[in-house]
Amino acid sequence: MKLSHFLGIAALTAVTAHHAIAENYTVERAITLDGNAVEIWQAIGDFCDIDDWHPSISDCALKARDGAVFRRITVGEDAEVWEKLIAVEAGLSYTYSITDAPFPLDRYVATLSLTRGKPHRITWSGKFKSDDPNMEQAVAGIYEAGLAEIESRFAK
Repeated sequence: MKLSHFLGIAALTAVTAHHAIAENYTVERAITLDGNAVEIWQAIGDFCDIDDWHPSISDCALKARDGAVFRRITVGEDAEVWEKLIAVEAGLSYTYSITDAPFPLDRYVATLSLTRGKPHRITWSGKFKSDDPNMEQAVAGIYEAGLAEIESRFAK
């Protein structure tokens, strides 16, 4: 899904979303890789390195606020999203929540993780509420684009 399509859906639904009832959604996407797990996690595991590997994220900046770590990511050219780091399992995963976004998402919490094995598994999963059913596919598209880029960098 192209970013412009994602943003168009978000803008359209933001106008009409107040008429619908919020639903719970769970989205999970995964890939498997045979590469070096340490090298893979070094490339994707830092909370603000997402702009280095995700094709839809053009910028990322960290900020400490109220004793917590936040990242401000720019999706495309100008959609600003604030995310709060919730948990880190060194070398294996991080979990975050969206605290502010121009999309009709509520209670969004996601985890990017690496499960070591032969092959390794990279999983991106999230749960959220939205009164726009199109957000499920929009979030899946974001995950798929990021995982496809990781796969293209590390697949042998």
